[in-house]
Order: sequence, then structure tokens, then C-alpha cells
Amino acid sequence: MNQKEIKRLLNKFKAGKCTDEELQLLQQMMHELDTDTNTGNNIKNLKQPLWERIEKQTIAKGKVRRLNTTWLKVAAAVLVAVCAGLFYSKIATHKNEQIAYQVITAPKGSMKQIMLPDSTTVQLNAGTSIKFPVSFSDSKREVTLINGEAFFDVKHDVKRPFMVHTAKVTTQVLGTSFNIKFYKELPDLQVYVNTGKVEVHDQRHTLGFYTPRQQVTYNKQHESFTRQELTADHSLSWMHDELILDNTSFKEITVYLQNRYSVNFKYNEKRLAQQHYSVRFSNKLNIRQVLDILQFIDGRKYKLNGDTVNIK
Repeated sequence: MNQKEIKRLLNKFKAGKCTDEELQLLQQMMHELDTDTNTGNNIKNLKQPLWERIEKQTIAKGKVRRLNTTWLKVAAAVLVAVCAGLFYSKIATHKNEQIAYQVITAPKGSMKQIMLPDSTTVQLNAGTSIKFPVSFSDSKREVTLINGEAFFDVKHDVKRPFMVHTAKVTTQVLGTSFNIKFYKELPDLQVYVNTGKVEVHDQRHTLGFYTPRQQVTYNKQHESFTRQELTADHSLSWMHDELILDNTSFKEITVYLQNRYSVNFKYNEKRLAQQHYSVRFSNKLNIRQVLDILQFIDGRKYKLNGDTVNIK
């Protein structure tokens, strides 16, 4: 039997379309391979998962037609040999297939809500980008928060952990809701837990488990972190009527306003680097009204020219 015929027969077997005669022929071929002393240990180590797959595929409609144990083991060995490149097999190639991803961005000036392939919902703050596969694997669900802030309401799935990657930090859950703030311009990353339990770790350390109203703040440069117990969910205020910022650096305030109102701030960063503010902005305010509030707080002049805010 030539290689083309073997490939055709294996494809029919995997599709469950082999005739009785073809099954006998395949069984004979497997038996011959079983007696081959060249069958190595690498093939034996991969028998079990293929064996289980083969067993499911050899149940015929209307009656049960099971092959004996020896046949199953030998069939597994042959299909592993196929995986090793001796013959063509979809089982071998599916791991090497390129995964299709999509990137969703909430444009500056507006928020966006999306649904992931597992029915998890994600609320994206203005100017936020997220990357995820078109379909999740059977073992895990992984997304990447490229930049910005997002609130995740994760569909519970005990068999497939849900992971959000943000640079060096990974947030992992089974099913819960939490907020991640990850702006490339800012030194810190923050994860706030709304419901359930969240595990956070970087490439070298476990940063611990966090429960509702707990927040971890991770410094990207020093790879250090702090845990906080919050009495209010101000970390989620950006999704509601008011944006509430507590003891927030001026840099972070400008990042929020640049994304929300699609403007650019120009100012002396060194002069304002040490200043922190606690402010509330109604989400119904326009940019000029917001600048009037900031000008009243710190006494500096805020001048809007087109989409640029100059501070003196």
C-alpha cells in the first residue's frame, strides 16, 4: 500500500467512514506496525490521548463495534507515527495552526462594550485596546489588554481559566468581575476586584489572591506591589455618572481626560509631577467645564486651542 492510500484510509477512519473491509485492512496494517521493533518511546508516550479519540470514533451508528485493546494501542501508535511526519494527520497539525486574533479599540471620546467568544463581557474605557483570539482553546481563555482600562465580567468556566495579560502581569480567574487599569504612560498598573476571587502574578512572583473591594497596585519599573482595602468602588466610577479620582497624580488625570475628550495636554511635567488631586468630574461635563474646575483648583491657566490644552 502506498503512502497516498494510507493517508486516504486514515482520513476516512478519522471521519468515521471506513467500511468493514477497510477497517480490517487498517487493523492488519496496525498489527504489522505493532510487531515493528522500530516503534520508539516517543510514540508510546502519546498513545493514550489518541487512543481515547480513536475509541470514540469506532462506535458505529445503531450498533457498537469496538476493536480489541491490542488494536486500539496499535492504532494509536500508527497515528502517532503519522503525527511524527510519517503520514499526514490533522491531529498533528492542529497545534501548529496559526491562531486568528482580533483587536478591538474604543476610540478616544467614547466607551465600548464587547462580548468575547465565551460570552464574557468587557467594558472598554475610551482609548482602550484589547486583543483576543477568535475562539478560545479547550484548556484556557487568554486575552491581552494592550493599553487602557477595562472592566471584565467573566463567564464562569471551572475547566478553562480566564487570563488577562498586561505586559509582565497576568490576572487569572475562573469566573468573576474585576477592573484593570493599564496605561503605558503611567508607572503603575492596578487591578480592582468587584466580585469573586482574582489571582495576580508577574513573571517571577505571585502577587496574591484578591477578593471584593481589594486592589493591587503594581509598579512596572520596580516590580513591586501594594495591596489596598477600599471602602468605595471609585475604581469603577469611570463607567458611571461621575469620574472619581482619589489622591491621583496630575499625569493620571491628564491621561484620563486625553482619552475621554480626545485632547492633548502640554505642560511642564517636572513642575506638576509631585502634585496629587482628589477630584470628581461629572461625565456630562464638556472639556471646557472640566478645565475650569482644574484651573480653579490649582490656580494655573488652562487654555484650549483646538484639541490642545496648554497649561501655564
